[in-house]
Amino acid sequence: MTSIINFMIIQVCSFYLPDEPLKRNNINQHGVDNLYIKRDSRSKTGFSCQYKDPRFGLKEFGETKQFRSLGSDVSTAIQKARQLNGLILPMLVEQRIKDIFDSPSITTKSIKMKDWVVKYCEIQEIKLKNGYIKPNTWRAKRHIVRTIAIEHGEIRLSAITTKLVKELLDKYINQRKNRMAQSVRAAYTDLFVEAAQAGEVESSFNPAKVTKNPKARVEKSRLSLEQFDQIVSCQDYHPHKYAYILALLTGQRRSDISLIRKSKGSDWDHRFDCYRKNSSYFIAEKGGYASFAQLVGHAPYSYVDGDFLHVFQLKTGKLLKLPLSLRLKVFNFTIKEAIEKANVINNSEFVVHHTTARACNQLGDPLHPDTVSRSFKRARDAAKIKWKATPATFHEIRSLSERLYREQGVDTKTLCGHRHQDTTDRYNDMRGLDWETLSI
Repeated sequence: MTSIINFMIIQVCSFYLPDEPLKRNNINQHGVDNLYIKRDSRSKTGFSCQYKDPRFGLKEFGETKQFRSLGSDVSTAIQKARQLNGLILPMLVEQRIKDIFDSPSITTKSIKMKDWVVKYCEIQEIKLKNGYIKPNTWRAKRHIVRTIAIEHGEIRLSAITTKLVKELLDKYINQRKNRMAQSVRAAYTDLFVEAAQAGEVESSFNPAKVTKNPKARVEKSRLSLEQFDQIVSCQDYHPHKYAYILALLTGQRRSDISLIRKSKGSDWDHRFDCYRKNSSYFIAEKGGYASFAQLVGHAPYSYVDGDFLHVFQLKTGKLLKLPLSLRLKVFNFTIKEAIEKANVINNSEFVVHHTTARACNQLGDPLHPDTVSRSFKRARDAAKIKWKATPATFHEIRSLSERLYREQGVDTKTLCGHRHQDTTDRYNDMRGLDWETLSI
């Protein structure tokens, strides 16, 4: 037993010595660990002695000074250093043995992935409530982390390997779902970041971060004005048709189009103040995302006032004023004309509103953004356009608007509400489906 203890003392001594020990000279050839002697002309003997405490930086021993003075008498300092080593090194050995025998391994004590996903969701919903993440962002991520829980739920966090994560990513890559693979990797990485902050894993442990981020090629087709005209002509329902046209003339997103009101209500300032303090203030349900009814009832909205359409962008909180006289020359329509033609039911608060009562809506109710997207898809399919890639979605109207207005010389960065010009430039990219002309 004595030999084992001596061996461990030697090991601990070597373990706790500094990474880059001071260069030994003739003065330090004394054979006593943790004792450092240097020349000091200010002392009586011409030397200064220090003891480096090997417990320094170890949380098990609390706050410990790194160096303590042992005076200027070398022989006395050597004696004191040996005494300190005799007291402290056995303490380090005892603590090390205790760690080995008393503490279970990380693999044994870490929780299962499915249990951590439940805790992770609770953390994210608190962030959502406080406005640190957007409802739609969490809506998408929540679906992904639940998928991870289904795949790896029975495995403990510390037993998750990079290989396991890579195999899951490959499932989506093999199905040509590279965007989904990117989202899974990002969610998996964040799962371990939060787990480290919660003390469930070591801070350096993140097997998802080691994987390469899958490359995703954009396959969605851009929309041309000719194709847009064909789709609009195949839409018979008046409100949906003018939702498309307003999206083209304003360059705004589908939710912002659906929420446009004919005038500013007395509740707008209160809504906006609440939104600025917490963009998710109106989310009451535990599910973690806002329904359209909640947006209509609580969110700030775009409205017509004077000669301007005052646009509130729900996604970014950006405020824009678009002149009602703004016209796309190639479309020969102004925003004001489109709003007037969309106004069928005078007593409706909303610019684009239902003109037919249905099971899920009344006359004058605003159009649900999902309904607008689905109606665009049906009209697009009815137009029988031959697409070179994946058919364009409703959001591609925003890109078309940017490209057409840029040709007119309009400041499309302001129109789209982008913070960076690079974002606007991506809207202008035809993704290799147009001809480039060499000017000479």
